[in-house]
Amino acid sequence: MFVFLDSREKPRAITKILKTFDLEGIEYETNKLFVGDYMCPDNPLVYIDRKQNLTEMAQNATSGHKRFKAELERTKRIGAKLYILIEQDRFGDTELKELSDIICWKPTYGQICGEQIYRILASWAAKYNIEFVFCHKKDTGREIIRLLGGGDD
Repeated sequence: MFVFLDSREKPRAITKILKTFDLEGIEYETNKLFVGDYMCPDNPLVYIDRKQNLTEMAQNATSGHKRFKAELERTKRIGAKLYILIEQDRFGDTELKELSDIICWKPTYGQICGEQIYRILASWAAKYNIEFVFCHKKDTGREIIRLLGGGDD
């Protein structure tokens, strides 16, 4: 399997992902991607956009809305599937496993609540062929491989 990763991914943030790729024999190259952060040329209409936590996703849904929505429009225009992979954000004893779990989320800073973020994301999921996936940071590399078609479902 070969993976392209976006050149705007911060090297420090993806060290464990690249280590997993190396251990799994996944070849990769860095390029500026049209959409998302990861894609496999064997399946060119599937992209993954990685978020370091739910706070980053909430920022994209609110203050970064215009830029992020333009990316969603590009995804829709080419007919692609976009997975938004949100690395595990823990709050209390609750783990995020599916989109509806966001309803209970309370940000550390700011006024927006989980229910508002959930409504925005659910709307985007329906309109732009997005699937939200949650994983622990230690599993991000394996989850990227799986979503791009190189691992067990």
